[in-house]
Amino acid sequence: MLEMRSISPEEFVPWTRAEARAHGNRLDDDPEMLRPRFDLDRSIAVFDQGEIVGGAHSHSIEMSIPGATIAIAGVANIAVQPTHTRQGLMTRMMHHQIHDLHERGEPLAALFASESIIYRRFGYGIGSLYERWTIDRQHTGYARRYESPGRIRFVDPTDISNDLPEVFRRTTAGRPGVFQRPPHQWERDSQAPEHLQGGQGGLFYAAYEEGGRVDGYVTYRITSTNLCVNELMATTTEAMTALWRFCFDVDRTSSTEALKRPVDDPLPWMLADPRRLQRSIRDGVWVRVVDVAAALKLRRYMQPDKLVIEIKDDLCPWNEGRFELEGSPEGAECSASSSSPDLVLGISDLASAYMGAVSFSTFARAGLAEERTPNALLRADCMFAVQYPPWTPCNF
Repeated sequence: MLEMRSISPEEFVPWTRAEARAHGNRLDDDPEMLRPRFDLDRSIAVFDQGEIVGGAHSHSIEMSIPGATIAIAGVANIAVQPTHTRQGLMTRMMHHQIHDLHERGEPLAALFASESIIYRRFGYGIGSLYERWTIDRQHTGYARRYESPGRIRFVDPTDISNDLPEVFRRTTAGRPGVFQRPPHQWERDSQAPEHLQGGQGGLFYAAYEEGGRVDGYVTYRITSTNLCVNELMATTTEAMTALWRFCFDVDRTSSTEALKRPVDDPLPWMLADPRRLQRSIRDGVWVRVVDVAAALKLRRYMQPDKLVIEIKDDLCPWNEGRFELEGSPEGAECSASSSSPDLVLGISDLASAYMGAVSFSTFARAGLAEERTPNALLRADCMFAVQYPPWTPCNF
């Protein structure tokens, strides 16, 4: 007989070991490093004869949405032991968790999908996209000359929490899908062992400084002759062009790779030969609307308008139905409605449109949204439009 419940303090270490084993990760890291910021009450464990065979966890974290930053549930550590897969354990855990988050009053949940095919059936939709790049060194010339009067200096990993967090905040301000790293995460990153830093080889930090102020930074590593940019943040054009030039020109490298770049990054338009930049699009964070009415109230809208949206949600009966939304750049009101709908779509697609990752018109062309009144798709697209596409440069 399987039992599902939250874990006790004594069960924390076995829970972390079981989660690592399920994902095929190393088991020799000290689990106690995680305990101080682990909320036992938000954990889920499935027991089979006293042995932990499945688990999940969430924690409260702030994420930016269009026009605001709100507290959401960051879902992680979802795992089922290889001995118990394909027995419905994940479905049971996900159902339990979503109902628990609703009872906690958290309107959104977010996770990073190890396998994208899994989470859509639980109501999650793609909340952000990013590009991955590769370019050979001989094709990195700029289309025009850029002046960068500042200087680039290396930053000791132990000092990254001094100036870099402010650059990160300024660079990502106003963009949906961003998780601001708390101070303890910057500290953890500065001390993390190599296998937690995204690859082999040393991780280097370099900052662009002008007039005594840090306006940008890059973190990178070199493997063989390839320089891999983990993160590049810049608040000015001067900082951005200087940091990319620095990466392109590091000696004994023949190519540059960038892992997570926003889909509207200006670098392709700065290059003299943008065709040489090899680009691929990946899904970033996945978002679940836990409470439709509450979530739609929290967002801001580019164009003032009023719509009735009918939502299909097999998992959450409180989301199933019609909602009247009246929104503007100043705020929004949303409540259940008996009026005829302007649009009909599923909960996972609402999540993507909510974040500004995908338009309602795109979903309609894919057969995933239905327009019930003339011009409703255009009106919804204008309402939910964002200045900057959502981007999630770092995990929580």
